[in-house]
Amino acid sequence: MSSDAATPQSVTEAWPPRTEPVDHVAKRVIVLPGRAYPIDAPLLFWTAAGLVEDGWFVQAVRWQRPPMEADFVRDALEKALREAPAADQTLVVAKSLGTLAAPHVAELDLPAVWLTPVLTDELVAQALSTYPATQLVVGGSADRLWPTDARPAGEIMHVDGADHGMGRGGVRESNAIHMDVVDRVRDFAAQVIT
Repeated sequence: MSSDAATPQSVTEAWPPRTEPVDHVAKRVIVLPGRAYPIDAPLLFWTAAGLVEDGWFVQAVRWQRPPMEADFVRDALEKALREAPAADQTLVVAKSLGTLAAPHVAELDLPAVWLTPVLTDELVAQALSTYPATQLVVGGSADRLWPTDARPAGEIMHVDGADHGMGRGGVRESNAIHMDVVDRVRDFAAQVIT
């Protein structure tokens, strides 16, 4: 195996696959996935599908062997912003590892949705507690990465008993939670359009 194969890498792509390339869109969303939770995983898949239904252009990040490092996630975000079509409005949706970009997204003053943020990371917790733009923070009480003393600002959706995958109970109950999150994200995204 070559040394390149062991190097952490990120790529970005228009989503869903086979989306026609365009130069400019009214509204775009950049999706930063979890470490082992790509856009094809249920919560991100249905969230992105709902936003596409609402007319958002989705630029998704995919990575291989991502380190738990904010610089790596920030670089992936910057790459996605460069490779996505220009837009009048940009929204960031990040899950777990992707939320390590929060301090940088705060500097860019972009509205954001943080799905199961890594609030055990001091920089992420600080960024979300003082976030300058509008944000929706989604997590569960059974998520070990959401400490009980975490106090993110903005709009909060905190689901009792949900874990880091926003699951609780069996398949149907977890799916219902995911659909509730999708609805909340779509409502939030509709409100951020200026």
